[in-house]
Amino acid sequence: MFRSFTSAISLTFLAIFLSACSSLGTNTKTSIAESIQKIPFPSPASEQRVIIYNHGITRPQQLEPCFMSYNNPPESLRALSDKRTLVYKLCSTATEAPAITSAGRQVYLRKIEINFAIDAFLARGVLPKHLFLAGHSNGAWTSLMMMRDVNKRFNGAIAFAPAFAGKRSEVRFAPWWRRTIRPKQIKEMLTSPDMDALVFAYENDPYNRPQELQFLANNYPLVGSSGVDLVSYDCGLRNAHQTFRKDCRFAETSQRIQRFINKQIATWK
Repeated sequence: MFRSFTSAISLTFLAIFLSACSSLGTNTKTSIAESIQKIPFPSPASEQRVIIYNHGITRPQQLEPCFMSYNNPPESLRALSDKRTLVYKLCSTATEAPAITSAGRQVYLRKIEINFAIDAFLARGVLPKHLFLAGHSNGAWTSLMMMRDVNKRFNGAIAFAPAFAGKRSEVRFAPWWRRTIRPKQIKEMLTSPDMDALVFAYENDPYNRPQELQFLANNYPLVGSSGVDLVSYDCGLRNAHQTFRKDCRFAETSQRIQRFINKQIATWK
């Protein structure tokens, strides 16, 4: 009995220790602000449009190699880069501990990083109505999670295949992710009074198909310039999660993004 008690105590302390290992890494408010301060603006700050792009991740417990080409913004976003529009890739260094009690914590750490970046662009004189979030997979999910904190600090989100809690097929191996943590974050996401977002969801995506993201459109129906525009299609790729990189509707996607940005700016209140 004593051995069982001490084992339980040991496991408890191990869980606490592992939870404490979650970290923002090398990203700080100062480091992000300094990197943004060095970016040349092709337009006056008050006219500059900025899209903060948040890449996907392989595993939340390990540092994502941001420098890899697959973590770059997709061509449909880069095509918008001109004198008025800057696409900034925010390299996340956030990781979470390999403990069940830490599951999902990395999303909240990424939200802190995004807030640091928003602060830095606003400090440089970029207007909130010209500031947008974008992302793929975990980065897209985190961008949508930011909508409850928008508070007139940015003007909407562009989400490519938002995903969190692993693949659908992995639920039997780690059920707490999709059956506990994911519903918890969805519930939190839906506390946002408004959500203006352009969401691309792909058929046969191993993480979230359109039907797994329908809750967004159901709770925030597109009415005029407000709500979630959920766009779904199938390019026939083996890995549908990467459709945004090999987009069979590339031209249409870029046009949709441009229309979304223009609409949001024009209707900003």
